[in-house]
Amino acid sequence: MEILAQTTNLIASGSFGLNTDILETGLINNLILLGGLYVFLGNALSESLEQRQTEIINGVEDSERRLNEATSRLAEAEKQLSQARVIVDEIKKETQLTKAKLLTSDYEKAQEEVTRRFNVATTTLKNRERLILSEIKQNISLLALKQVVSTIEKQTGLEQEQIAYMQQSIQLVGSSGD
Repeated sequence: MEILAQTTNLIASGSFGLNTDILETGLINNLILLGGLYVFLGNALSESLEQRQTEIINGVEDSERRLNEATSRLAEAEKQLSQARVIVDEIKKETQLTKAKLLTSDYEKAQEEVTRRFNVATTTLKNRERLILSEIKQNISLLALKQVVSTIEKQTGLEQEQIAYMQQSIQLVGSSGD
């Protein structure tokens, strides 16, 4: 605010104005200085600017080339990633199929083993049943033989008693007739 107030005071007081005297303002000196600088430094500045421009252009071109390389590497990496995903999916499918086959195979083997064991158990039971039946038949035969022998012994004992009785009777009859 203060600067604005001072500027307004300067303009109103008339102390601010435009100097039109070329020699007093040093305009000619400034123009000579600028001209000399242009003549002497113009080529150096021009070459420096051209070098800088060339470096910038080379930098931009190099950046574009690296960008293109990076883009192509990115595309290749994405392609490889896609292929890797396809391979991983195939491996997962193969793993699931193999797992299913193994489970089925294990189930079938277990079922065959159970069937085999059942058949062995059935055969063992049938063999034991035959053995037990054979033992029962032997015991029955033995008991029957014992009973037959016992019956025969009883009958033989009765026959001998009958023979002895008959002989006694004959002796009694024979002794009564004498």
